[in-house]
Amino acid sequence: MEADLDQHWLSGEPRWWQRAEGQPESEWVSKEIEPNGTWNGWRRQRLQPMATRFLFAPAWSLAMLIASSFPLIFPDNTPDDQMVASILFFGSFILLMIQPFRIASVMPDGDGVAMLRWLWFGDGFSNIAKTIGFTILGGLAFVGHIVIDARIGWIAYILFLMLWLHFTFRAGTAFMPPSGRWLIPLGDIQYNGSRVSDEWVLDRKRFFPGRLAFNHLSGGRRAELHGVKRGGEKFIAFHLRHPSSILYDPFIDAEKIGEIQCCGLGYCGPRLEEVRDVLAQPPITLPLRGWPEKFLMKDEEE
Repeated sequence: MEADLDQHWLSGEPRWWQRAEGQPESEWVSKEIEPNGTWNGWRRQRLQPMATRFLFAPAWSLAMLIASSFPLIFPDNTPDDQMVASILFFGSFILLMIQPFRIASVMPDGDGVAMLRWLWFGDGFSNIAKTIGFTILGGLAFVGHIVIDARIGWIAYILFLMLWLHFTFRAGTAFMPPSGRWLIPLGDIQYNGSRVSDEWVLDRKRFFPGRLAFNHLSGGRRAELHGVKRGGEKFIAFHLRHPSSILYDPFIDAEKIGEIQCCGLGYCGPRLEEVRDVLAQPPITLPLRGWPEKFLMKDEEE
């Protein structure tokens, strides 16, 4: 069992990417590209696709959001219409927030709180104007429907629906690129910070299972070097980290990655754009070593 887990550690679980007999190559894998020769010895580690894991939350969240309007349309059919509508309404947004939190939390060194902070406040005024603006205006309209006229409740409902669409489009667009990282085995080589490019900021000069160095990129993104241990082996991992803390495979054809935006809703900032310079060569100089066979698929063994 452990051997099977090691063998799929790099390639990812077959159900994520493997094509079925007679079927075309997985759309996810078809977006992958290979780096130039300076990345010799580095190998891609596929991480679990994010977009498919996110789909469940918006589907149920939207159902709850729609259901929250029923007490307004068909009043006096529950013991407390306002209470039922409020539970369904707030539950829809809580459910929408939970799944991005979970997806980010299971990333290598991911942070669910950072994901929620990015959803609400990331990417500056263009995002905050929507997340905070819709929330404040919707809240005022909600109060207005209580103290002025119940029909104002529909204005609140539309404003919060716009907020829901913005969060859904924003998270969905962020989750579209394949997730992954690139690793190289250390073997008996001793890591030290002097091997890292001068443009990078060192966190640690000696090997440690965690972040070793980083380089700030545009849009709040970071390129990172991480120490990784697996099966008694040590590795250096290259991460392209989004400001929400999720990881993108850096070697992906960005032109094949879609986005979900409509009427100014859903902007998520840069994803794989403008990273060519940092990918021109590895940020650390290491002697080329062979990979331990237990981590390779049978047709990849060196």
